[in-house]
Amino acid sequence: MHTNHVKDTNNNFNNSLLCAQKFQEKLIQAIKKIKHEIDECYEAENEAFVDALEVENRFEVIEREIRAEFQNLHRFLDEEEETDLERIRKERDRRVKILKEREKKIGMQSRDLEKAIETLNCKLREDDSPKLLKEIKELLKRCEVNFIRLPPIDSEILSGHFVGPIQYRIWKHMKTSLYPNISTLTFDPETAHPLLTLSAERTSVTFEEDKVLPNENPDERNPKRFHFYYCVMGSEAFTHGRHYWEVEVKGKTAWRVGVARADIPRGEMDSSSTINGLWTLSLRNGSITACTHPKPTKVLSYTLPIRIGIFLNCDNEEVSFYNAVTMTPLFSFYIGTVLVPLYPFYNPCDTDEGKNCAPLSIFHPSL
Repeated sequence: MHTNHVKDTNNNFNNSLLCAQKFQEKLIQAIKKIKHEIDECYEAENEAFVDALEVENRFEVIEREIRAEFQNLHRFLDEEEETDLERIRKERDRRVKILKEREKKIGMQSRDLEKAIETLNCKLREDDSPKLLKEIKELLKRCEVNFIRLPPIDSEILSGHFVGPIQYRIWKHMKTSLYPNISTLTFDPETAHPLLTLSAERTSVTFEEDKVLPNENPDERNPKRFHFYYCVMGSEAFTHGRHYWEVEVKGKTAWRVGVARADIPRGEMDSSSTINGLWTLSLRNGSITACTHPKPTKVLSYTLPIRIGIFLNCDNEEVSFYNAVTMTPLFSFYIGTVLVPLYPFYNPCDTDEGKNCAPLSIFHPSL
């Protein structure tokens, strides 16, 4: 009995020891897990700190860009102001000089008349003599001085000649200093899908489903022409600098516009998004989307734009879209380093059962 009791006691002790070891192991695992979580937390905190710094630095860069742009505008306005003031000063000096010369000429006549009066008064004070009577005729002839009235000079100063609609005038002058200036673009007919029709000026495109497709051998197709999507490229290529253009989409229920690499496929693509070198916005079913990868991004716009502004900044590797009427930003893409030229890209889309027959046009604003 005593032996069994000792065995049971030992067993209970061993079991308690095993349980204690298991709890210790669980505690150790729990501590390791929490330490791992702490490490991840520290790492995430550090990443958030770095992200905050990068965002802050990026906004500082953008702020400097904005200040530089406004400094250019201020410089332009200062130069225009100085030009206008210099023009006024020159005209003032010219007119004052003419009036001063007129005043001088009148003054000379006045002095001649006063001199003649003085001469005649002197003769009057002389005693009568045969000599005076002899010289009087000659004297009167010599003192016959008349005031010759000079022709009038226009001295009226009208502000309209110098001021007028000064803001409108400066606005028109500012066109020459715009950078980027508004690009005058056209479509490249060689790239247009066979069902697309371009205007004579190559600035307007429509989809015509009744056109007969050419019966051509795929091997003989023009490699620049789109043969699957209803697209057309611009005729101008961009590799550097900043460029801005506008596309009229008024009256359309579907469209797609943006920028494309020169080497995008002309046939069917597995994804017509940024992954294949397309940075575009599109309108479908009443909403605008940015054609991002792996899925489109909905663009918030309270009203559907009638004109889209596209700003390609090759130096910053960005392309941005705007409501061109209000200049409200719609969406921006980071395009990264592109080693081939970039082209404007247009897709008027099909007629949408007669609801999308309006043309898609390149808008050329004039100031």
